[in-house]
Amino acid sequence: MDYPIVFIPGLFGSLGDDVIKGTGEFSFGFAEKVYKPFIKILNSMGYIEGEDLFISYYDWKKSVLESVDKYLAQDIKKIKKDTGHKKVIIIGHSLGGLLGRAYMTYFNPSNVEKLIMIGTPNFGAINAYCFWSGGKIPYSKVEDNILYNGIKQGFKLYYDLYHREDYIRGLRNLFPVAKDLLPSYEYGDYLCIEDKDDKQIPIQEMSIKNDFLNEINKSVDEDNIYIISGKDFYTNKDFIIKETDKEKTKWFDGKPVNSYQTTYGDGTVTTFSTLGNFGKNSIILEGNHTDILYKSKNYISKILGKAIIEDVEIEKIEKVEVVLSRKSPEIETIISDKGSQTIDLGNDNLWIMTTKGKKFNI
Repeated sequence: MDYPIVFIPGLFGSLGDDVIKGTGEFSFGFAEKVYKPFIKILNSMGYIEGEDLFISYYDWKKSVLESVDKYLAQDIKKIKKDTGHKKVIIIGHSLGGLLGRAYMTYFNPSNVEKLIMIGTPNFGAINAYCFWSGGKIPYSKVEDNILYNGIKQGFKLYYDLYHREDYIRGLRNLFPVAKDLLPSYEYGDYLCIEDKDDKQIPIQEMSIKNDFLNEINKSVDEDNIYIISGKDFYTNKDFIIKETDKEKTKWFDGKPVNSYQTTYGDGTVTTFSTLGNFGKNSIILEGNHTDILYKSKNYISKILGKAIIEDVEIEKIEKVEVVLSRKSPEIETIISDKGSQTIDLGNDNLWIMTTKGKKFNI
């Protein structure tokens, strides 16, 4: 039986009033250039949006379980009712995969025929430590993918200008999802103390812990779960830290001054973390965190039992510029450019992202 697909985008992949007030109904927002090509790939297999293909948008700032309860669980309930199907197939990219896992573990696994996770940090990602411990929004690592980095820096600029939070606790309250992305116990020790022969701090003894992943990783059922992971891109694996004042909340476990990297990752998540405890149905592709979305098409086609009818054209992004500005005649020139995307933030404030690129077939 052909079941409808529910696609869940990753961090920064949803934009709407729940994420930023005044931005209207949910959409991919600036991540459209990341995810629309993947939706077209699913279209090329015969899936039609609104009929047997649905997007589950959500406020990615919230904790995983809160997002599942408020968005994904409600979407699946409606999709089942509207389509008449008893089950759905979930495809989640990055953080979206964790929402899919949480739904299957804590909500209603009988509603899911298959779960496909692409670049999902099943053991967490150390970059989340920079935000949760030090208040960087988001973490400062530059992604290999130019477009993804541009989107991320745009959100950073927005929150720096319009939603200032001066205290770590305030930032944690605004972005509780960051805690759910911290390395789990299975990831292992990842903080190495500078000038102490890289002595590591045991992850179990750290002040911050990922309660969500530590708990969900205790129960693993691989039968209907598929993993797509990336490799051959430098990815942060461990941090070299400087010890800090233990009386302060900020950088309590240590401040990163450098990192150890591995090419066994997609530039954002290590391959080890993506594979997690799921080795049965997995594939490792050469590609960064977003490229593996498109390169996974043949593997996904096989999982779904759907032939790819036509090639999909993907835009190669060569440059991204992010502008936050008030409306003016000069800014109208930027907005009118075909490579620009504009979001009205209200009160004459505009958020603009411009891209320049070329197209090629995959």
